[in-house]
Amino acid sequence: MSGPNAKLTEQFRRGGWLPANRDVLDRWVNGKVKQGRKARAALLPPIQELKDMIENDGDMYMGFNRMFENATVVKDYNELLMLMNGLLGEAPYYGDLGPPFYMILAEPMNTDAGFTAFLADKLNAQFKKIFDTWAVYLVSSDSTSVLNDEPGGWFSQEAISAMEVGFDGLTFAQIFACDPCKPSWGYTSWDDFFVRTLNPGVRALELPKVPNVINAACESVFYNMQQDAKETDQFWIKGEPYSLRHVLNDDQEYGAQLYGGTVFQGFLQVTGYHRWHSPVEGVIKKIVTVPGTYFVQSPALLNSPSGDNPYIQSLAFITSITSRMLIFIKSSNPAIGLMCFIAIGMTEVSTCEATVRVGQRVKRGDELGMFHFGGSSHCLVFRPGVNISWEGAYTDPGALVKVRAAIGVVC
Repeated sequence: MSGPNAKLTEQFRRGGWLPANRDVLDRWVNGKVKQGRKARAALLPPIQELKDMIENDGDMYMGFNRMFENATVVKDYNELLMLMNGLLGEAPYYGDLGPPFYMILAEPMNTDAGFTAFLADKLNAQFKKIFDTWAVYLVSSDSTSVLNDEPGGWFSQEAISAMEVGFDGLTFAQIFACDPCKPSWGYTSWDDFFVRTLNPGVRALELPKVPNVINAACESVFYNMQQDAKETDQFWIKGEPYSLRHVLNDDQEYGAQLYGGTVFQGFLQVTGYHRWHSPVEGVIKKIVTVPGTYFVQSPALLNSPSGDNPYIQSLAFITSITSRMLIFIKSSNPAIGLMCFIAIGMTEVSTCEATVRVGQRVKRGDELGMFHFGGSSHCLVFRPGVNISWEGAYTDPGALVKVRAAIGVVC
């Protein structure tokens, strides 16, 4: 895949991953900078720890200075830390921006110095501490401040309309479990709203009596497919082939059985539904949480013009390095056999929760787990030799893939 087409890029924008334009981003950042300077708030502990890490490590200090040498959005690492400090006390609002931490880090991510710095294990461990602190706020009742019908609120008409797209005329209250008569429509926090459940009958399993069907695991947008994905490949080159040993965390027990197989990848929209469902019937054989990076894009795309949106062209690349969860499922259909569902974190959106356990039998469409705090990406990986006839409507980059839809048939 050489890069997203116009339809795919527009889906990223509509789905809440990209700013509407540069002016919108600049106004938001400048407003946050002025707000932070006026407040002069002390840095919260995990942000202060990050500042100390940067300033007490020579390589880190050099990297965090070099990544801002030609910056036009956030000017230096002190400004970055001030912005991050403020974001820890806010829930994302609906509007013309992407995920807030990604918005302030997108420019340094697109530099050689940023690539090197953001690969460091100790930096990613510190980012996790920062996002764990943010999570405390996002599961609190204070985070419902954005669950209203004011401009930027998630129950504004504009936001509601965005969340109803693809549901064939159903209203939000018909699609999702909620009570519009209650404060915050019955949601107890931002995260409670974010992991909202579908009402019974919505996105019913397609072709439930046809055993050879593979159903969509997520409400997503199709991104990419690769057949005969190699065990190891030069996943840093432009075009981003999948390198399955890295993607599957060098799992010799189950992952090695999938080398040379097929990868189907889609991304979830910030405005969408964020729970995962089993694409096959079978038994959960293994669940692996893989720590990884948060803000690394493909090195083949470093220093690209910002308008090319290099990070969103890097989704195949990040399957190998980002925080993710692997759920291996042994299908009861021998024509499918072992396969793997992979939940893939994107930027600050990296909290994966499995709601199944090893040894549990699942039916097609049963819930597997969920993403917290934001939309993300996912992959389905099938063994070599599994002959799948894919539904063409769901394999066009930018196409909406409805959860539990019949996306392929094993021949």
